[in-house]
Amino acid sequence: MNTRQFYKNIQFELVDWAEGIAEIRTILVVGSQARQVKPADEYSDLDISLYVIGNHEQEAESYLQWMQEFVPVWMTLDEHHDETKSWLILYQAGIKVDFSVTPISTLQPLIAEQRLWDDQQRGYRILLDKDGIAAQLPAPTPFDPPPYVPPTQVQFIQRVEGYFYGAVYLAKQIKCGNLWKAKWADQIQQRMLLEMLEWHSRSTHEQPVDTYYRGDFMRDWVSEITWRELHQVFAHFDALDSRKALIASLRLFTRLTEETAAKLDYDYPRTMVAEVTDYILGLGAP
Repeated sequence: MNTRQFYKNIQFELVDWAEGIAEIRTILVVGSQARQVKPADEYSDLDISLYVIGNHEQEAESYLQWMQEFVPVWMTLDEHHDETKSWLILYQAGIKVDFSVTPISTLQPLIAEQRLWDDQQRGYRILLDKDGIAAQLPAPTPFDPPPYVPPTQVQFIQRVEGYFYGAVYLAKQIKCGNLWKAKWADQIQQRMLLEMLEWHSRSTHEQPVDTYYRGDFMRDWVSEITWRELHQVFAHFDALDSRKALIASLRLFTRLTEETAAKLDYDYPRTMVAEVTDYILGLGAP
């Protein structure tokens, strides 16, 4: 099954079907399939958003049923958020569609304030707009990164302390051979490292930087030295390799936080960082 043709077909037929459903008022495509900068490739999924009136929670299941009956499905996962009912649908041949149903009233604040959500900011396409509501949304600005607010001093220190607290825990798990628990703890560390990578990139560039989502296109927005160091921070299921990766991560995180603090003119807990690092190094090999 050709992925691009599948996406064209499902959009066309969904609109044709939705024209006869009074409660469905607007359909948008967001995400990579609507993105103008770094557009979708053959492995990208399709994000479809239905905006409806009435009891959207009750009707959403019937809309989902239409999506599931379009072609055979491998699986459907619930991923609901606030007022939005969302599903991750994986069709046969590995074709993925993120499908959501949201009250159309949620678009009104965006229209009133002439702003967009981050996923709309990079681009959106209107498939259906029965009432002209989507046409009142501001145009996307795909060449401008979404608005960025740097962390406060308190948020910055909390993240630094959280990372080093977790690093001690991770080091102890590695030392005593709890490799599975170490991997679990390392996932938390990597999420904090990613956030710091984003803060660092945005604070150290003179022009606005788009750090995208969950590390997308990272090679484009981190420095060459950071990119090289990142290759050392992931480990095999092995105690010695896990310790080596932890130390590499500590050094990278420390450099990023020192440079970010300097750019933001924030205080930096240098003594704590040094003492925690010495403690971890002093634990020795497993």
